[in-house]
Amino acid sequence: MTSETKQGKDVLLRPLLNITRAQILDYAQQLQLSWVEDESNTDICFDRNFLRNDIIPLLTNRWPSIVNTINRSSDHCREGQLLLEELAADDLKFCQKDGKNLSVGCLKQLSQSRFNNLIRYFLAQHQCLMPSTEQLVQLYLQLNAADDKTPVVKVGDNYLRRYKGVLYLTPQFGDVSDWQVELDLSDDESFIELPDDLGKLNIVKVVLYNDQKTTQGIILPGKMQKVTLRFSHNNPSCLPDYRNHSRSLKKVLQELNIPTWQRKRIPFLYYDDELVAAIGFFVCQAYVLQESEPSLHITWAS
Repeated sequence: MTSETKQGKDVLLRPLLNITRAQILDYAQQLQLSWVEDESNTDICFDRNFLRNDIIPLLTNRWPSIVNTINRSSDHCREGQLLLEELAADDLKFCQKDGKNLSVGCLKQLSQSRFNNLIRYFLAQHQCLMPSTEQLVQLYLQLNAADDKTPVVKVGDNYLRRYKGVLYLTPQFGDVSDWQVELDLSDDESFIELPDDLGKLNIVKVVLYNDQKTTQGIILPGKMQKVTLRFSHNNPSCLPDYRNHSRSLKKVLQELNIPTWQRKRIPFLYYDDELVAAIGFFVCQAYVLQESEPSLHITWAS
């Protein structure tokens, strides 16, 4: 049966789990209760019915106390699992950097068994499929890969990726390299829905310079310039607002310590084919607003 908690969540209750069928039947007969027998209960095509009707009677006949022994062992296993979860919760506090990221340095201090326990607990917290023993062994080995490597282990529909001393849990990403959209700036405000659950861009034309919690003010395009957003680039040389010298875009993204897989998921703003900004990270100096005049402000809500 189920019961609803104060938080509105259903809790499954099985109060008769440790009561034998014989005890239930005896109780019902003493009280002269009538009941309807589900005919599927005798169908041994179902594993539980096969065990209940064919196997357990044989075992009970040979070892009369076997049901009590099994129940006791089950209780011990449940207690052992609770202890493992308590240990994993403590290890998670020690290793967790934020919601879906773990410190590689802390993970490397754990034994293989303790590491396995933590990873299973961590994945369960995020409703992920459990990894195989082989996947856990491979992941543990990858913690010690060379610093210039970015090893990846797939677990179900998710990936565990190591980058610069951090183990990231990410979903399976779609290919967004061909996506692009041309912007119509005739309205004072517009919204762009990005693909593959990357969120939404809010694009606002404003008069006063104000960069609080937004990308810096961006000079408006010329009347004949085509304005596009895309994820692809041909690695142009660029001069971000915070640098004194130009550098290739790939090198700029590296120095910003953006994980390799995220560099392919940054929306870039172009005027014609000229890179204007990497949304959420920088504006090229030639397009940074210098005075209080109409400009673009772009906010990325992921």
